Amino acid sequence: MEGESAQVRAPSVTLEAVGHGRKLSIDAIGAPAALIFVGRETSASARSVVDDIRARYPMASQVVVATIADLRGIPRLARRVARGRMKESYDHAVARLEEGQAPEDYVLILPDWDGAVMKALGIDDLSRAVAVAVIDASGNVTGVYHGFDSASRALALLEQARG
Repeated sequence: MEGESAQVRAPSVTLEAVGHGRKLSIDAIGAPAALIFVGRETSASARSVVDDIRARYPMASQVVVATIADLRGIPRLARRVARGRMKESYDHAVARLEEGQAPEDYVLILPDWDGAVMKALGIDDLSRAVAVAVIDASGNVTGVYHGFDSASRALALLEQARG
């Protein structure tokens, strides 16, 4: 998608964040957004991408950052365990917040149980590297990148999205 001139809409999918329960409609976030897609093997890589984005855009009003967990392979019976692990990650992230930063604005861990957002954006295997998708304030996809240079690519796409 990166570099295409025709505007592509973000998928009209709503996900509910772990921890505080904020619902985020991917096509109606209302601000530039960086979506970081992780799998079980790559979930630890998201932190550095979030940190790099927040170093340049410290306020949630500038850029919304959300981590979307690929949970397509989790059977229904194991979802409680998966939620528990995500809640632990949420608690660790909340503990790192600065005073005045609301978790519902700064800690967005979104389970994608059926892969609806990933499929719509053409993202598949997250076992080796995270993927990022950047969406502008109007709900258009600025670009998608899947690889090992996610932080710098996300920042370049955010420059375009903020335009």
